[in-house]
Amino acid sequence: MKFQAKDQGLHSKQHNSIKFIHASDIHLGCAQYQNEYRADDFITAFKQVLYLGIKNSVDFIILAGDVFTSIDILPEKLLQIIKLLEKFHKRTNNIIPIIAIEGNHDLRRYSRGLKTERTQSWLKLMNHLGLMILLQACENGDKRQKLEFQEYNSKSKIGNLLKIRFANIFGTSYRGERPKSHILNLYNSIEKKEDEFNILLQHFGIAGQMDNVPGLNLCVVNKLSNKVDYLALGHFHLQYTIGGWIYNPGSTEAACSVDNLFNRGVFFVEVFKDANGFSKRVKSIKLINREILWKTICLPFQFKEKNKFFEYLLSQLSLYLKDFRNELKPTNYQLPLLYLKIIGIKPVKTCKITKKEIRKLICGSFSILDARIYFEYNRPSKSIVQYL
Repeated sequence: MKFQAKDQGLHSKQHNSIKFIHASDIHLGCAQYQNEYRADDFITAFKQVLYLGIKNSVDFIILAGDVFTSIDILPEKLLQIIKLLEKFHKRTNNIIPIIAIEGNHDLRRYSRGLKTERTQSWLKLMNHLGLMILLQACENGDKRQKLEFQEYNSKSKIGNLLKIRFANIFGTSYRGERPKSHILNLYNSIEKKEDEFNILLQHFGIAGQMDNVPGLNLCVVNKLSNKVDYLALGHFHLQYTIGGWIYNPGSTEAACSVDNLFNRGVFFVEVFKDANGFSKRVKSIKLINREILWKTICLPFQFKEKNKFFEYLLSQLSLYLKDFRNELKPTNYQLPLLYLKIIGIKPVKTCKITKKEIRKLICGSFSILDARIYFEYNRPSKSIVQYL
């Protein structure tokens, strides 16, 4: 199946070049900290990805897994995502395909506390509705058997290879943290031609890019460099590139507190073809995300009354946070998410101070979306980075 431009007003297609957006780890449906406004933040980040596709007149958009955060999602949010995709395709006259693979979150095995088969995902529904193209191998039950790449069929909506002009886009679903044997299978299955640019969509991390997080050894992955021109990765939430052919854009929104420390975003890629082969330009684009505040408050002495503790806490936070009378709507990204670490001398047990109480007090007193509280009493002060 080959996509061609139907509207030259939107795209000025050149047969010797292609343009695409590479994004990953969008985590749609993630109501972080059980806050539905945070769920909207993840959808808004995805909306920016689609907008960048239109703005840059791309040929396609690739999503390298974890498009959804799990199979649990509120019907209202799912409908919001479907309408967003329908609007995108209508505006672009269906000439910019969105190509995705399933990540570990898309295939999460637990729903409502029950274990499910790892064959269900919302990406399969998006593929069925024609809103996304899901690249996946036809399972034959034998993982040892050679992988076969079949061109995507628009009628059956089955396949793991999509051809768009001189680009071949290969993709398979998540195969684990260290899919060593899978890499060998990919190498033996991908055909490389001089006049074709091979893009491989995968969902795994490279060892050493994140501390204490498992990944695949680079020596194993490097074998693919003879067959793949652009390895489009997802899984790790920080952005990195290796060797001019391995690219991981990072998550589009902070799915956990540590993500705020990472460089994240999407890649805008332009590939040029001439008599000497291929050349490419890869630009990192940072998305607009909700403001994050990291604060540490030290208790100088042992509080014996809860009210006194709360008074001190509010007086310290008033130095950093806006007064609640300057209220912003929760959808406004200037309304921050607060990460607060409380250190120093622990209040007496009779105070019975809980994180839930502190959260309620802060959210009711200042213009913030939400607050996450961390206690670290009676310990040497650490930086918030070290703590998290």
